[in-house]
Amino acid sequence: MRLTSLSHVLAFTTLPLVSHAEPVGDCDRLAALEADPSAVSAPVAFIDIQPERVVRACTDALNAGNNAKPRFLLQRARGYLRGSQAGLALNDLNASHELGYPAATFGLATAYFLGDDVKRDDARAESLFLEAYQRGVIWAARGLASLHGDPASELFDLDKSEMWEDRFHRGQQVSKIISSYRMQCAATQKEFIELVPEDYIAPTEVLQIDQES
Repeated sequence: MRLTSLSHVLAFTTLPLVSHAEPVGDCDRLAALEADPSAVSAPVAFIDIQPERVVRACTDALNAGNNAKPRFLLQRARGYLRGSQAGLALNDLNASHELGYPAATFGLATAYFLGDDVKRDDARAESLFLEAYQRGVIWAARGLASLHGDPASELFDLDKSEMWEDRFHRGQQVSKIISSYRMQCAATQKEFIELVPEDYIAPTEVLQIDQES
């Protein structure tokens, strides 16, 4: 299945939302991408993106100078794309990718595959898809399936396409299990905290387990 527009780069879904302790600001609330394994807020559908609000909120977040710069760049790119500013979106995707952000790597891979806003480069797309997949972006497997399944691609190979499609579906099943486990852990932790008396003092000594026993 060939992707139809670079805009879909930032509308994909993949790994479930990861539980994070860091505060969630407007940039995350307005433009979180479900395709991003490091997202900290509920995903926002591409069609629901409010370009001006997203660009403003994410620019403010970037200017605040915290450690989430790569994520904010990716999310601001969604705002630029929704506002039909593909050049600025690609600038942010490249910057986020160069900072080592897997979801941005996936976005660039798709851009090179589509060839809508950059010259199509199947070899470059394959390399970036593989990098993103190896770093936890399950939708990169679907990207590789699409790339190898496109008769117009120099990398056309139906066997590889079917292999990656299978990995994509298996990856989704695994991510659902992980998501369920995380939610159970979070619930258990919350229950434990509620049960601990306010005046409880944790022991200062920790028992050592002899690993050789």
